[in-house]
Amino acid sequence: MRKRRKAQLNGTIVNTLIIAMIAMLYISTNQSVVASLVTTDAFYSPPVYRGRDKESVAFMMQVDYEAQMLETILDTLSQSDTRITVAVSGKWAENNPKLLKRMINDGHEIATMGYESDKDGDENWVLNDVAKSLDTVELISGVRPTLYYSGENRNIPVSSHVSKKLSLTQTLCTLDLLCAKGDKHDLLKRAEKIDEKASIILIKPTKAMSESLGGIIEILNTKGIKIAAVSDIL
Repeated sequence: MRKRRKAQLNGTIVNTLIIAMIAMLYISTNQSVVASLVTTDAFYSPPVYRGRDKESVAFMMQVDYEAQMLETILDTLSQSDTRITVAVSGKWAENNPKLLKRMINDGHEIATMGYESDKDGDENWVLNDVAKSLDTVELISGVRPTLYYSGENRNIPVSSHVSKKLSLTQTLCTLDLLCAKGDKHDLLKRAEKIDEKASIILIKPTKAMSESLGGIIEILNTKGIKIAAVSDIL
C-alpha cells in the first residue's frame, strides 16, 4: 500500500514538473516572438512605391554611372521648368561635384542610392554605405538627402531597416520606363500608356531618354498630368 502511494506521489510530482516545464517553455517562446515583433516593428519602415497627389506623377532619375547625355536632359528639364528627383550614388557625386551642384541649383530634389549602389551586404554594411553617401552629398552640396532609392540591387527589408535608423524615406518605383531598352520612339510609346497619377516613374540618363524627354513631357501635359519630384507627391 505504501509502495503504491509512493509511486502515485512520484508520478504526481513528475507530471507537475512536466507541466511546469511546458508552461515555462510556452512563456519563453511567446516572449521571444513578441520581442522579435517589437524589434522588427521598431526598425522597419515599408518602402514608398507611389504618392498621394492625384494630379501628378513623380520622375526619379537614377544616376550612378557616367552619363554623357545627363547635361542635355538637365537642359530639357530646365527649359520646361520641370522639377524631378535625382537619385545619385555617393561615388558618382564625389566624381561629379559640378553636376550635383547644378541639379540642386536647377531646383531638383536629390536622393541617395548609397555610396556603392551596385553592391549589397548585411544590415551593418548597408548602414555604413548609405551613411557615407549622405555625408558625401552633404559635404559637396550642403544638402543632405532625405530619400533613399534602394534600387534593384539591394535587399528591400535590409534597406528598410537602414532607412528607419537613418530617418530616411525609402522609395521604390511604380513604373520603369526602361530607358536603356529601345529608342526614342519606344519611350514615347511607353509614355503614352502612363495614366496612373501619383506614380513614381524611374528614368535613366540614356541617349533615348535625352531625345524623347521633351516629347514625354508634352504627352503627359496634354493628358493633364504634371511631372514633379517624389517628395512633392507624397
